[in-house]
Amino acid sequence: MAFVQAQENWLSDLQKILIEEGALKIGFGDLTALPEEPRRGLPRGISIAVPLDLTVVNSLGTGMTHAYHAEYNRTNALLGRLARLTADFLQRQGFNAIPIISEAVKESFKEHASVLPHKTVATRAGMGWIGKNALLITRERGSAVRITSVLTDAPLPCAEPVNISSCGECDMCVRNCPGQAPLGPVWSATSKREDFLDVLACRKTCMERSWRVAPGMSMCSLCVLVCPWTHKAIEEAGLSYGFPAVEMAQKGDLEEILALQKLAFVSEAILCGDFTIPPLLQTFEELKAEYSDPRKAKIFLKIVEDRRIVGSVRAFEADGTCYVSRLMVHPDYRRKGLGGRLMQAIEACYAGARFELFTGEKSIGDIMFYQKLGYQIFKTQEFAGKAGLVYLEKS
Repeated sequence: MAFVQAQENWLSDLQKILIEEGALKIGFGDLTALPEEPRRGLPRGISIAVPLDLTVVNSLGTGMTHAYHAEYNRTNALLGRLARLTADFLQRQGFNAIPIISEAVKESFKEHASVLPHKTVATRAGMGWIGKNALLITRERGSAVRITSVLTDAPLPCAEPVNISSCGECDMCVRNCPGQAPLGPVWSATSKREDFLDVLACRKTCMERSWRVAPGMSMCSLCVLVCPWTHKAIEEAGLSYGFPAVEMAQKGDLEEILALQKLAFVSEAILCGDFTIPPLLQTFEELKAEYSDPRKAKIFLKIVEDRRIVGSVRAFEADGTCYVSRLMVHPDYRRKGLGGRLMQAIEACYAGARFELFTGEKSIGDIMFYQKLGYQIFKTQEFAGKAGLVYLEKS
């Protein structure tokens, strides 16, 4: 009884210290089903998770940021400190303990994997499951955590291991990975990583997305942001979810934007009863000229989801007025707030200007949408035998 009480005391003290020092969650796992060498002959593992700053994670939709690079380094240092603290604490109690910190991790470059991944210890400790993105998914924060491990022979109350995925039919990371690295199958404890992730495609994409911030580093974490469990945590934190993000469109996007334009404006043509409206007749050469015109210097914005452009808007400024045009959202992605995001972003590009745009007089839904954004009708234009236009402004 005294031993049990003593164990409860030091275990409670350890957990309290780790939480106070920045841990989000701690789990204890039975590792005896794993080969003896990777676990250094020790029967149990402690998994320690620290939270990533959700504000920083929420900004990853447009690519790697300096803030995320700093957060990555901060959590790396914190994880190392917590692992050493845990091992030192257990050793003072008379137990063997080995912190699996970066300088102690044995990693095979050929396999792009460590001998005993932290994720394996985490699933044995009941912390969560492995997602289709090959990252640990927790119910509290999705993949917006980073983890470390400590191996020990301390008598710990081990959790029920997690052996199957809870991703189910969700394929957000599969659909949105720029490198198509997640392959789609769900993880289980008997899975091999290559069954559900192309690790080389993942590494290449991470390198590409992080190069301007940290050349040579392999960081991306778009799959962290798009995970519904991370999405839930971000909104529970009171933040406006940042995916899909609005980005600057480039010249190489124009062909896809034109295809989207011709699809998106069909509904407008049907309302007008006129399939000769300019958005449907514009040619690729005309669009390239519009994009490249130095006298107007138009800004083109886009939204990418499921690895394709699903929304766009463009604008230019003249004499203090920003002329907004061609706001479009793919029919399959409407009523998700993307139009509002595009308008907010284009207005931010011309902060302080007067804004002007127009739409068809029969596009009642569009007119109401713009009015909700603060635009007011200031004139109309009639055409013989055709639907007229409604002009709106916002100061």
